[in-house]
Amino acid sequence: MASDEKQPPRGSGDRIEWFTVSYRTLALAGGALVVAGALGWLVFGPKAPPPPPPATSVELGARIAPFDGAVHVKSAGTLQWKAATLAVVLRQNDLVRTGSGATAEIVFADGMKINVRPDTLITIVESSQNPVSRQQRTALAVQSGEANFQTAARAGDTTISTPTLRTTASRDTAGNIQVAESGETGLRIFKGQGEAETRSGQKVRLVANQGVTVDPAGTAGPTVDLPTVPLLTAPPNRADIAYEDLPGSVTLLVWNAVPGATGYRVMVDYSPTFARPLYDRQDHRPTQLEVRGLDAGSYYWKVAALDGRGSEGSFSDAWRFTLAAAPTSTGPPPPLVFEAAELKGNVLHVSGRTEPGATLTLNGERLDVQADGTFNEFLTFTGNAGATVVLRATTRKGGTVEDRRRVTATN
Repeated sequence: MASDEKQPPRGSGDRIEWFTVSYRTLALAGGALVVAGALGWLVFGPKAPPPPPPATSVELGARIAPFDGAVHVKSAGTLQWKAATLAVVLRQNDLVRTGSGATAEIVFADGMKINVRPDTLITIVESSQNPVSRQQRTALAVQSGEANFQTAARAGDTTISTPTLRTTASRDTAGNIQVAESGETGLRIFKGQGEAETRSGQKVRLVANQGVTVDPAGTAGPTVDLPTVPLLTAPPNRADIAYEDLPGSVTLLVWNAVPGATGYRVMVDYSPTFARPLYDRQDHRPTQLEVRGLDAGSYYWKVAALDGRGSEGSFSDAWRFTLAAAPTSTGPPPPLVFEAAELKGNVLHVSGRTEPGATLTLNGERLDVQADGTFNEFLTFTGNAGATVVLRATTRKGGTVEDRRRVTATN
């Protein structure tokens, strides 16, 4: 049976409660969306770019130190050659060219020095440093001509190459590298050691006083031993020599014999660079050379030994002597008796007599004259028996006399 009880009408209170619940739900949901969006932005949003990786090397460059004559530089990526200056910094792939009679010294950041000889073209391949390990790398290429090199005592990796040869030189190594017009390369190590690899893949190891020649195809010849360095003896280094008849005087240069040498190369120049030598005697046979026609001024000289194959050893250190015009003699020359020039070991005995009060020199070195005019000296001598010594006596009035004697050996 149907009920007569009426259902309560749907009132506005029900609707208010529904709307109230729905608003709260939506508010909570909206807040959750905002938080989720913020978290998504933090997690998935755009990020700052990562820092760049550290540099693998820092370029250091090199500088031209002293240079003489026409020296030009062409910077990498340019076509113009510019005259070198001491302010120029040489960078990777820069070129340096010396003209005829010109030389330049290039100093790298690690202390390596390259003496570029006349008519030479080189490329600065690298001068850099690892910023982490601080290890330095130095590399250059001799395209043509000749260069002397000296690596530093604390050098890093040092590479010297030519069109047919790549050489890695150790620390404190001195040597010479030449590229002839024919394409032949000559490498000589005077001090230290180096590892070389030719274009054909041959590997060669050189130690002090060794050399090798590589043909244009990149084939290395046998390793050869080089002659040792001659020892200069006279005139003494930095000697002052006075002549009355400049430039008609004769200056005698003397050095000791090198075992196994068949000849010598002697160079004399105004400059210690020897870029334009006044004398350049190849395969000179005696161990002395008479130099004529020099005017007043300072001169430098050095000697290298040659062996039977024509291989040239390292040059000696350059010595200097200075010539000056002596005052015109106003008196007669003094008497001079050269009694003995005898060598025992490395001690030279020199004796004789001259005018009391006279100034007496032997190869430019001052000797003592006694009150009666006699002299009797024992000197350290770096030459050999058979070498010529020059004895010169000069009076207070300028009278001069000279005598030359070959040294004899005694037991």
